[in-house]
Amino acid sequence: MFQPNQRDPTMPVLVNMAASVDGLKLLEKCPSEKLDSLLHEVIDGICGHCRPRLQDYSRVWTGEVWFQVLDACQTWIKNAVKNGLTKDGMEKDLENLPAEIQRRLVECVTVRRGDIRASLLADTAAISQAHLKDFDWKLKLALSSDKIASVQEPLLNVDFNVQEGDHNKTVSLEMDRQELNKLIASLETANKAVLQMKT
Repeated sequence: MFQPNQRDPTMPVLVNMAASVDGLKLLEKCPSEKLDSLLHEVIDGICGHCRPRLQDYSRVWTGEVWFQVLDACQTWIKNAVKNGLTKDGMEKDLENLPAEIQRRLVECVTVRRGDIRASLLADTAAISQAHLKDFDWKLKLALSSDKIASVQEPLLNVDFNVQEGDHNKTVSLEMDRQELNKLIASLETANKAVLQMKT
């Protein structure tokens, strides 16, 4: 049983998935004997191995359509695993596709879910090996500069203690009010992105 604030894993996730499901309709052109191979090659590409090549499917799709097919497959597969869709949830999400394509997509994701999940986690962890350990800040009042005799502008000094592997390094910044506002806006954007990845 799931908590009220959790998403029901049997329900399809509509964020970004509707567009990829539309792109998956292009799989109808793929010969039946090549479909499983294509889907496993797409998953291999997600997992950092050899991706499918246009040369192998040039009789089926043009270059432009090929990239739409690849993008749709990758997006849907990643989202299905990232959002923890169950078999029923995947089938509901793919209900507008022919039954054979639905079945093969669901089978491939079910069989390779562990590989895909491990790859997605590794990609997320590899975004940065460095992380913020601590920070310290000081507020100064600049009374003058080499160009202006009287400035009276507050300046913020921030020292970020960043740990990278076994090493620590300090990154120091001095910012005026405008630069501080830009930094805060950037950090808020990064925080929103992290929260979206968690949900």
